[in-house]
Amino acid sequence: MVTRRHVEVVTGLALALVGAVTAYGARENGIGWTDFGPAAGYFPFRIGILVLLLGLAIALRYGLTGRRRVRPAAEAEVAGPAAMHPANGLDERFLEDGALGRIASVFVPTAVSAALIPWLGVYFACGLFLVFSIVTLNKSSLLKALAIAVCTMGAFFVLFEFWFQVPLAKGVLMPLLGIH
Repeated sequence: MVTRRHVEVVTGLALALVGAVTAYGARENGIGWTDFGPAAGYFPFRIGILVLLLGLAIALRYGLTGRRRVRPAAEAEVAGPAAMHPANGLDERFLEDGALGRIASVFVPTAVSAALIPWLGVYFACGLFLVFSIVTLNKSSLLKALAIAVCTMGAFFVLFEFWFQVPLAKGVLMPLLGIH
């Protein structure tokens, strides 16, 4: 069972890893002081070390925090397993039953859509994501989902390509269709 404590420790370790990578990468640009002031890696190195230390502190704090026992005077009122209770809910279950499936039902199509962008372009990939999401999550008809996706992506195309003049990734498919 994954508890909140596990998630806090893993998050702290991940943060520490980001800090370590930042500090290590900053060394390539110089972390000292030059004749012109601080080198390019001076501040990123120090911030990386700070993030590393804070990540380790988070992991240690939640990893070493133990379960607390109810005061002896209150033991008479609370008997059995309820006499031991988690400190701040750290040992409670992190995800409810079925929560991981609900998260995956949004994350997996999003990841697939992002992976399709180099081939299909932003507009087609996001349109497919919209169709899939509307049909599966909203339980709407395919015709309604297609209409919403085409109108939305058409509006985004006009907005970005013509009004903002910010060309988004077209992929391989759109130039083949003559859309540049």
